[in-house]
Amino acid sequence: MDLSGSVQVWQRVLAKPGEAVFAAEMEKPYARWGTAVIWLFAAGLVAVLVWLLIFLLLDPMEQSQPLMRDFLQQSGMSEAAVEETLAQMEGTAETSMFLMLCTMLIGIPGLALAWSGALWLMAKLLGGNGSLEKQTFLLASFIVPLVMVSVLLYLLPLLGFFLIIALGFYNLYLTFFAVKVAHGLTAGQTAGVVAVPLAAVLTITCCGLTLWLSLAMTALGTIS
Repeated sequence: MDLSGSVQVWQRVLAKPGEAVFAAEMEKPYARWGTAVIWLFAAGLVAVLVWLLIFLLLDPMEQSQPLMRDFLQQSGMSEAAVEETLAQMEGTAETSMFLMLCTMLIGIPGLALAWSGALWLMAKLLGGNGSLEKQTFLLASFIVPLVMVSVLLYLLPLLGFFLIIALGFYNLYLTFFAVKVAHGLTAGQTAGVVAVPLAAVLTITCCGLTLWLSLAMTALGTIS
């Protein structure tokens, strides 16, 4: 499927959300694994390219070096130690950036496929009869363009954050219709299918943030 055809599908799904558009798209010949996977990897690639451009243009490490240099000098470190520390930090930042970009390229499609798998399992438990392939295609038809738009919104200070949150809720809204159509479920069953994996994701995220904050506070306490 070419780029023009893909964009038309995304526009139809995003502009006219509902059961009718998903039911129509699910019956199209391109509604298969290959299309969904290519779209998801394209979303990962766009995210990588945008963030790579941000790093190249803004160079956050270069901008933060004067402040970090002053901080290290005021802490009593020698000039040689300061230079060595800054060089190590720059190397660590470059490695971290590379790992982050690789994680985006693989992680975005990987997480989307895992999310689809979790929804499919819940749908089967609640009596759904749809295929994982069709459901994944329907999910990819809006997850991909929303991810691409969200990456670009990161460039907008403050406002971008709230717009990304809004797109997240819109994603869940579209997920409801996609799962309902893919499995022929009732509205109540579909709500349960979406709610259980979502609750699990939120719980894991909260636990991860709590652990990160705990480690950060411990590290700051050690430094002070």
